[in-house]
Amino acid sequence: MERTRSAIVTAARDLADTGAEITMPAVAAEAGVSEATAYRYFPDLLSLLRAAVMTEDLVAVLRSATRSDDPVERIGQAAEILGRAVLRRQGAVRVVVASTIAKPATSKDRPVRRFALIEHALAPWTDRCGSTQRGDVEQLVRGLALVISAESLFALIDLCGLTPDDAIASLATTARQMTAAAIAANPAEPSTD
Repeated sequence: MERTRSAIVTAARDLADTGAEITMPAVAAEAGVSEATAYRYFPDLLSLLRAAVMTEDLVAVLRSATRSDDPVERIGQAAEILGRAVLRRQGAVRVVVASTIAKPATSKDRPVRRFALIEHALAPWTDRCGSTQRGDVEQLVRGLALVISAESLFALIDLCGLTPDDAIASLATTARQMTAAAIAANPAEPSTD
């Protein structure tokens, strides 16, 4: 049983890495199992994709990529990391986004990795913010979640006609500008060490 499940997960990951269209019949064929067998292990495509391709720890990637404590620089790097991760498995990410938009009840099953990534990027600043600034910090995180997202990346590529690299650069620029403006409006309280 574990071998079959592993074959299905590997097939989904391999298809996602090629950029091919991701469907349960395509995954089953790639895994060498029937579609019914694939559905026995995964009740829907969303649960399969969560197991196969939505597992990368982006916070760890940011942690290893940055040496700076500057939240503006870190948030730009976070936007780039998320954008590259989305593009690497774009077909699978589009399926996840589409399925959770079409069926809002499944949105709880959608990975929300961007929030952890944003919070980690802002940590050097937010750790110094006082309790009176928490509302502003939370608003910035919510605003950045609209920018540092697969949906924003796809809108820039699909609707604005940007190249993937230009779309990622646009996300990073906007995220940096938002963060710089928020920090300027709410400087962190001095440390009381």
